[in-house]
Amino acid sequence: MKTSSLLRSARLPLATAVVLGGMTLASTAEAKPRIQRRGGQWGLMLGGSACVPGKADCARDSVTDGGVTVDGRTRPSVGMGGELGYRFNKWAFLGASYNLGFFDASYEVQNRSNYKRAYQNSIYGVFRPTLAAWRFDFGLGMGPGFSRQVFVTDNGDRDYSQGFSFKIEPTIDIFVTRRVFVGAKMDLLLNAHTKTCREEGDTTTCVKTANRDVAPVHQMLFGLHVGGTFL
Repeated sequence: MKTSSLLRSARLPLATAVVLGGMTLASTAEAKPRIQRRGGQWGLMLGGSACVPGKADCARDSVTDGGVTVDGRTRPSVGMGGELGYRFNKWAFLGASYNLGFFDASYEVQNRSNYKRAYQNSIYGVFRPTLAAWRFDFGLGMGPGFSRQVFVTDNGDRDYSQGFSFKIEPTIDIFVTRRVFVGAKMDLLLNAHTKTCREEGDTTTCVKTANRDVAPVHQMLFGLHVGGTFL
């Protein structure tokens, strides 16, 4: 997917975060706001997802593989995530996160059923250094984890891959109250899956190569980020 298309997709959640933050700040602005950044911290993200080429591509044009011809692309869809952890001070957050991102696997497949749904589940341990300035937080989190992506066909067969994954997550947040923030977040999920498996009925076959350019791929999630501190 082109970078310009991804940027256009991210405009709405970012603009929403800025408007919400600006409306609240207009009525509560202080020269030195009393922000409580230390303590437990939670966060939720809701927005979009996009396929990023990895060991497999995100598009294929009329290529035959083992008697099966595939033509199409893995298009953007919906993504979400949550995080829970502890903020030691205004500069550092340590916690765990979960992501669920969907794919729109729009392929024309000959000699086999088409794909009807596709998604990826992932969990990570995350460390996020943060630059705190007035009510703003500029963060760049990262950490290791595990992910599993599944592409399901109309007849119930599955192409899937799973294994080690690494997350990079830039964030921009604005504290709109003493403990609550809104902003924008992007999660780049980089997968290092070593093999792809096909589950057909009671038979599962795994290979160490990409499977029809649907898995394994990387994934980008982006959207509105809402959270706060507690304790």
